[in-house]
Amino acid sequence: MGRDNKKSGAPMTQRKLFNKQDIWLFTGLALLALLAFVWHARWAANVGGERFAQISVDRQVVLSVPSTRQHTIFESGGVQVAFSPSAGAARFMRSDCPDQICVQAGWLSLPGQMAVCVPNRTALLIVGERRPQNDAPDTFAY
Repeated sequence: MGRDNKKSGAPMTQRKLFNKQDIWLFTGLALLALLAFVWHARWAANVGGERFAQISVDRQVVLSVPSTRQHTIFESGGVQVAFSPSAGAARFMRSDCPDQICVQAGWLSLPGQMAVCVPNRTALLIVGERRPQNDAPDTFAY
């Protein structure tokens, strides 16, 4: 018979949940995440100039609205896009698509942010003043 700790009366050793290397790893990952957050927050805060919300339907820009314009609603087909000058942001308010992913994207305010309603072939892109006006998305997937 083999040795059995229960029968021999020897105490069982318990393994620690975390050892020193695990704690150092978690600390390093937490610091890395904090640094990434701070870097992104500083980058987003330094975006200057006027921003525009561009609406593209079938890969053609149909409307470009500056963030200083009064509250505007754009409707095309089954899509409704709203602009809020107080927040300098835009969003899809409603869509007749089944999944509502474009609506769930919420308010977009930073240059480069984009929401797309694929069934309606409508894209909303925030463009900063520093970017060229003819800057278009890299690709559209249908």
